[in-house]
Amino acid sequence: MKILVAIALALAAVGLALLIYRAEPDTLDQRVKAEMSRQAPPAKPSPSMVLLINVATPSAIPSAPARSSPGPVAQEYAKARALKPLYDRLSAPGGAVSAEAKFVLYKVLATCGHRTDLRAGDPNDPLIRRQLFEKRRTSLEAEIPLTNPDRQRRLALLEEMSSRCAGIEDVAVTRSDLDKLLADAARDGDPKAQARLVFPQNEGNISGNIALSDAQFRTFQSAISSRDPEAILIAGTALSNTYGDALLQIGPDHDELQGRASMEAWRLVACEYGLDCGSDSAYVQGECAYRGHCAANNVQDLTFYYGVTPYEAQLIDQYRQVFRNVVANNDWSGLQLIRQPNTSSSRFYYGIGP
Repeated sequence: MKILVAIALALAAVGLALLIYRAEPDTLDQRVKAEMSRQAPPAKPSPSMVLLINVATPSAIPSAPARSSPGPVAQEYAKARALKPLYDRLSAPGGAVSAEAKFVLYKVLATCGHRTDLRAGDPNDPLIRRQLFEKRRTSLEAEIPLTNPDRQRRLALLEEMSSRCAGIEDVAVTRSDLDKLLADAARDGDPKAQARLVFPQNEGNISGNIALSDAQFRTFQSAISSRDPEAILIAGTALSNTYGDALLQIGPDHDELQGRASMEAWRLVACEYGLDCGSDSAYVQGECAYRGHCAANNVQDLTFYYGVTPYEAQLIDQYRQVFRNVVANNDWSGLQLIRQPNTSSSRFYYGIGP
């Protein structure tokens, strides 16, 4: 009997040794990393651990240690429920003096002004967009059940959004007017305007064969290094698109950047640098009004609770670490532009508003 027990214990020890051996990394580099991970203290679960999110208690958005807060005019634009007072001030003689003020005036007119140089019915005309908005609002009003607890909130948000341009819809503006305002703001040094000016236009091309020049890439790098949160968002969105003549690779293994995860990660980094990402931000309120995503109270929780799969959430966290280093230290070693034809079957194009 003792012999049998001894044999059983020996076999168990051999089996355990085999399991341990098979679980160990195969290379010296992997073994070193594994040993370091054993010695490291357990990390606190991040908000990207999708199943741990409790939207009733919003996750705190990390704050970058050295960030450049949005200017007062940009903050006013982001928070304004009605844009006419801001427009009246900026459009008055001597009103839009700073580069940022010129960019904000451009945004107001591009969002609300009446484009007189467009053919009738062009969806780029804010008047047409408003008509489409009204149809969508009527449709949603009929679609949202009377018993839906978010019904009144969603309809109120839609009403608020529809009235933001009140009093400006008849202001005549042309593409050349807008281009001049944007170019002037970029020339005077606003990083948001500089990134917006060179943002690649898809123009209906869904094949992903838009091009990215070296000059555009340098402009996006400069915009991101400014630490201006909206500039980070605009440039980061541009760098999340698919280009026919180049690849963006990330990390030590030079993995091809995944567009959606990249775009969401850049948005979250912009939040850390001061982008309006709270419960009253346009993005959060728009998601509630249009899509019924009303439980989350900030962009971070909205992204992880509603927006992405668990796999994408992990990618976003990985990308976020790299992008933080890019912004904080202007270190692009973890994100590189590779000049070669893009043969990937995945195609991403993310546009931006005015």
